[in-house]
Amino acid sequence: MPHMLGKQIRQSRIIDPKSKRGFCIAFDHALQLGSCKGLERPEESLDQMAEAGVDAVILPLGSALTYGPRLVGNGGPKLILRLDQTTMWREGTPLDYADGHTRLVASVEDAVMLGAEAVITYLFVGHNDPAEETAAFRANSEINAAARKMGIVHIIETMGARHALAANVHDGDFVRFHSRIGCEMGADIIKTDWPGSVAALRQITAELPVPVMLAGGPGNGGDRGTLERVHQIMEGGAAGILFGRSIFQAGSPLAVMKACRAIIHDHASVEEAAEGAGGLFAAA
Repeated sequence: MPHMLGKQIRQSRIIDPKSKRGFCIAFDHALQLGSCKGLERPEESLDQMAEAGVDAVILPLGSALTYGPRLVGNGGPKLILRLDQTTMWREGTPLDYADGHTRLVASVEDAVMLGAEAVITYLFVGHNDPAEETAAFRANSEINAAARKMGIVHIIETMGARHALAANVHDGDFVRFHSRIGCEMGADIIKTDWPGSVAALRQITAELPVPVMLAGGPGNGGDRGTLERVHQIMEGGAAGILFGRSIFQAGSPLAVMKACRAIIHDHASVEEAAEGAGGLFAAA
């Protein structure tokens, strides 16, 4: 069917159809967190992504409208449009809620108008309030139907709701649980949390019939720790990464991007990737 061909073409620009690997960056954090370290000069960051060979970048609507032209004509990353906003990441701030709330703020039509290859939405599970989870499922269902109609890729980002029912959001069985649900919701690609081990990730990637890409989190292990985690993710059978803060808040974001690409697309070891990026990640 023509719309399915459209999905295939768009997905091939995010994940290489031969290697089945892709290197993408989440750059939508200002929509969730407002001012954020590493987002002060988006133009420079997007140019670095182009230089490093990043395959795709998640942007919210405002950034896509303002900075999207930088993705054109310079080998820049392809656009993935973030369609929803969440309060889930406000934990520990005065603006935190007892339960996270997520709502749609853009549409599939916006993504098509902007030339995006894909849209991405959260699917948080385990809310204290079941109405919040119900609303998340309804929103994802509506977006998935529109994405199928328009022939655009739908990435569902499945995660555990913070402050809620899951004792450990990185528990392998829990990640396996919600990533499978996201797949059954019609996702073309699943983005999800690190499930605690390479073995747990291998089980998830072996079971799901769609590509699985991993979120990165704040990057508490430093720049070399980021590379080690990317290597583990690829060992676990994932298609690649959709990291954010651990890359754009890195000590040397461009070097980290180049090294991540080497691990993902060139099958480099951590040491080879670090050396290829200038040896900036030599063990302390």
